[in-house]
This record gives sequence, C-alpha cells and structure tokens, in this order.
Amino acid sequence: MGKLDLAKLKAEVDQEMSKGKGPNAANKLQGAFNSKDLTSAEYQQFGEILRDCIAKDPASFMEKGYILFDKMTRPRNPAKLSEFEKFFVENFCKLPGEEFATIFDGWVETGKSWINGNVFVSNMRVIATGVQEAKGAGVSGGGMFAFLSMINLGSYLYNKAIMDQIAKSVSGASGPFIPFGVIYPIKGCYEVAQESKGFGVKNPNRVKYKIDVPFTNKKGKEEIADMTISIIPNRDWKSPEMAEILGKVETTLKSVAKA
Repeated sequence: MGKLDLAKLKAEVDQEMSKGKGPNAANKLQGAFNSKDLTSAEYQQFGEILRDCIAKDPASFMEKGYILFDKMTRPRNPAKLSEFEKFFVENFCKLPGEEFATIFDGWVETGKSWINGNVFVSNMRVIATGVQEAKGAGVSGGGMFAFLSMINLGSYLYNKAIMDQIAKSVSGASGPFIPFGVIYPIKGCYEVAQESKGFGVKNPNRVKYKIDVPFTNKKGKEEIADMTISIIPNRDWKSPEMAEILGKVETTLKSVAKA
C-alpha cells in the first residue's frame, strides 16, 4: 500500500476549481478516495480539500461535481463512503448548538424526490447524503448517468428551488455554512407520526411529518411548499434497532414541532 500525496491532490483540485471545473475536481477526489491508499487517518485532510471545494462554489460543485463523486464511489466503496460521510458531517458541517440525535443509513422521501445514503437527524434539521433524484427518474451508474439522473425537469427543478431555500433558512446567521447533502427543515413541523408502509409490513418502518416551507419560484414569486417528508431507516422492520431509531427520530421532531 502506497502513501497518498494529499498535498498534490489539493493542488490539482484547487487548480480545477479555479478554472470552474467542479466535475474535474470531483473526478480527482473520487480517484483518490477509491484508491486503497486513502485511510481513515487521512479523512481530516481529505475532508479539508472537499470542504474547500464546496466553500469555493457551493452550487456548482454540489450540483455538477459531487454528484459524479457519489455515483462513482457509492457502488464501489459503500462502507468507506458511509464512514467518511459521518466524519465529514460531524467535523465540518455542524452548526452552532446542533446535536445529532441519531445517524443511520436509510432514505428520505418527499412527494417529488428521494435520496438514499446516510441520514442525520439533529435538533435543527435532517441531512440526507447521496444523490437526490426525482421519483421515476430510475437512472443509476457513473459518468454521464450521474448527470442524467438529475434532469427530470418538471419535478426536480421545482424541488431544487425549495431545497435551496431550506439550506439558506436553516443556516441563518450561524456563520460559515457547508451545504453538504440535502437538507430538510424540521422546526415548526406537524403531524409527526410513525407509520407502516409496504406489503406485509406490520410494525412501523418510517416517521412521516409535514412542514410548510416558504420559497421563491423561478419567476421570483413567493410561494409556500406543503412538504410531506418520510424518514426510513434501512433496517428490518421487526428489529429492535428499527424501533430505537424511529423513536429517536419521532422524539426529535416532536421537540421542535408546532404547538
């Protein structure tokens, strides 16, 4: 096993970002991440490089670059990516006063989209990692497929406007904010409940809640999105661990719900 030259990686990634080439930067990052040379001892340095990419151009990198990183990494190194995502969120993305009640692998679904990866439920928000896709897009894989999965125009772009507004509203005036993953608001939520869904499922396998999110549409008009969000752990619905996770999610959401 060789030694990964992280200083060289940083220089190459910085150069690509300075040219406005987020996908090229992401491609270099995924190449390094998927090599056997990157170990958990180097997550701090690797995370700093990723953080700087996001901070330099959040919209471009997350929408055009990180999607490529995810699509080229999650199928090849799911356990390693999961481990790194947890490290990155907890060390680079936490807001002042934020505490995570539970972190698990699973899904977050809305009426228009879904995302599969790690789910972080805190006292301020829900973060889901992975690539958000419009329901029905059904595209997977790497390369150009990474971009095709994001262009189900009708529903995805509508949802993207809402997601952008959520990221801004959740961060507030808290200082430096790294918009990693897809962020779902929880403050002022309502109708929080565990439920069972799916053929043969008797025990609860998700927590569903509703929330009203103000956002500005493409024409500059203010609207309110009535969102229904389901949080679904990737666990057997009969397992004690499923019940424990759902309990923590429900308790956290109800602590910030509308009276």
